[in-house]
Amino acid sequence: MIRVLIADDHPIVRHGLRRIIQRQTDMKVAGEASDGAEVVQTLEVCPCEVIVLDLSLPHIRGFELLHVIRERHPKLHILVFTVQPEDTLSLSLLESGAAGYLSKDRGVDSVVHAIRVVAAGGRYLTPRLQDLALRRGHSPGLPPHERLSRREGQVFDRLIEGMTVSSIAAELEVSPSTVSNHLFRIREKLGVEHNGEVLVYAARAGLL
Repeated sequence: MIRVLIADDHPIVRHGLRRIIQRQTDMKVAGEASDGAEVVQTLEVCPCEVIVLDLSLPHIRGFELLHVIRERHPKLHILVFTVQPEDTLSLSLLESGAAGYLSKDRGVDSVVHAIRVVAAGGRYLTPRLQDLALRRGHSPGLPPHERLSRREGQVFDRLIEGMTVSSIAAELEVSPSTVSNHLFRIREKLGVEHNGEVLVYAARAGLL
């Protein structure tokens, strides 16, 4: 029996997932949580194999919540279930410990199949994410920052050291616009939108 914890801040979503899971003969709902702090607390007293997790939760969210769960429950299979699109950020979440990623616009069958795949120790990627992974050059098990080019790695290292775009440009003897272009590609590969999020990624990866 696959025990599933549902973590979402919308009651209607939790209700829908609960009904879907309860209709399966090989699954049962082990518990529910409506915010990040409750997720952490519930996991301590609610054994389960899979957590269906919306990362946009109050109190603790995103990569921070994923990091806490992975650190405290390394054997737990995490299926991210969110309204966010299936994009490069999705791939970064998978590289950071999630076992699967599913947008909420997917059908019931996809949710059930994804739970079964991750519960069995597999990784669930939709066809869109599989295609994106191939086009972005993502390799299973290889952290996003290790897929940067040599020059992107140089810019990345200096950015997380606290250097500005202009100071990086001066040290590498290139134009600020060239550095900005490298930063754009770095953010794209890491699945983040802003330079500040690059620093958050570096901290999570133990690079700071």
